[in-house]
Amino acid sequence: MSVGVQDDEFLGAAVRAMAAEQGGDALEALTWWDLLPGVDQDDVAAAAVVAALRAQGRELADTPALGGLLAQPFAAALDLEGDGCVAAIARTSRSGGLRWVLTGDVAGRQILFDVPGRGTHVVDEGDVEQVLVEVPGRLRVAEVGVDLDGRTPELPDEVADGLRARATYLGRLGAAAEMLGAAERVVALATEYATVREQFGRPIGTFQALRHLLAWGTTECVAVEAVVRRAVDVRDEPPPHFGEAVKALAGRNGRRACERALQAFGGIGFTAEHDHHHFHSRVLVLDSLLGSSAELTHGLGGWLRTSGADPQYPAAILAEAAG
Repeated sequence: MSVGVQDDEFLGAAVRAMAAEQGGDALEALTWWDLLPGVDQDDVAAAAVVAALRAQGRELADTPALGGLLAQPFAAALDLEGDGCVAAIARTSRSGGLRWVLTGDVAGRQILFDVPGRGTHVVDEGDVEQVLVEVPGRLRVAEVGVDLDGRTPELPDEVADGLRARATYLGRLGAAAEMLGAAERVVALATEYATVREQFGRPIGTFQALRHLLAWGTTECVAVEAVVRRAVDVRDEPPPHFGEAVKALAGRNGRRACERALQAFGGIGFTAEHDHHHFHSRVLVLDSLLGSSAELTHGLGGWLRTSGADPQYPAAILAEAAG
């Protein structure tokens, strides 16, 4: 069986599970937590784990899968039970400073906080304060308050430091897959709408301008799909900064796809009753976590300009910058 066919079968099974079950039950139905420890060594497990996140975006499902994937390298080092630990995501803003964020229902699970310079801490869910953030997207988002002062880390910083890059790579891959799922679903809905909505006695999908709009939306999704698949393939030894590139492309293209779909929907897409804003908001929330597309693109540009590590980067520009 080819890799592409196999991935499609994983995705189909995950979509059905996400559509049929609520919350974490979908992950249980997929035996997702059992597959998670194999994400590093097993190609089949890795493809299935990522397919579930893509399906979550398509179905606007609400599970703690992203936090579970982000926690996996630390959980493996600590020999924690697979479905019992999820990572809080650190997010820094100019106005609010450092905030810890959880996505999905984490009831009964341990929460992992990795703090550079202070090591990795594992805290029972009942010992943290959660404040729900009201956002569309049908995704439970909570800001977390926790007091780590005086606590001895479960992993000292010198050990945790070797796991952070791996965890961040997997987290960005998972977020990119979920944004892909949300974007491709909303473009598909817009394409379907264009076949039934009529103007001037014709389906609006027959108008060239709209066909181009939806074609670009589809192209943007296909580009994200290609880099997500590649990120799974090279997860053992990814190229430098590849995780940032995957997440940045998914955030940018995901937002663009949603914006193009909104133009196809027209006025109805702006209403609260329409699902468009849920898919769009899901993409915006995920883009803001683990580095936004704007932040990551800026960082990648600085790295390319100063390092010259990318063989595709024009030598003349490098020489000009050096001068």
